[in-house]
Amino acid sequence: MDAPLFDGELVHSNRIIYTPSPFARSSLLHLQEVGALQARQPHTSARKNLASYLFFLVERGSGILEYDGIRRTLQPGDCVFLDCRKPYLHRTGEDLWNLRWVHFYGPNMGAIYKKYQERGGQTSFHAIQPERFSALLQEIYT
Repeated sequence: MDAPLFDGELVHSNRIIYTPSPFARSSLLHLQEVGALQARQPHTSARKNLASYLFFLVERGSGILEYDGIRRTLQPGDCVFLDCRKPYLHRTGEDLWNLRWVHFYGPNMGAIYKKYQERGGQTSFHAIQPERFSALLQEIYT
């Protein structure tokens, strides 16, 4: 399904929701959702207990991420990779942001994410070539 998630005063967002087969859901790493968001006014999004992992890229503007007891300021070119089973909150800065994101999951994602962290992977990082992440997220969307 490719449709506006929300097109209103706060945000304009498009997403595609993927419905994996029962086999993919129980056995494979699989996409759940991919999309893009353009903030029109300041807003906050808070979630927890989602069986999902989220990767997003700040393309324009700025915002705040609160996750795992740490508050991070996000700027253009910053990427976020987090476990949505834990509580998180993100909100726009005064210079409203544009984001691209992907949600995914799989039975082994907990172990993969743990290894990512053990090897020094951070919840947020600044991409050396953010356009490569943007292109990849657009390709997944397409």
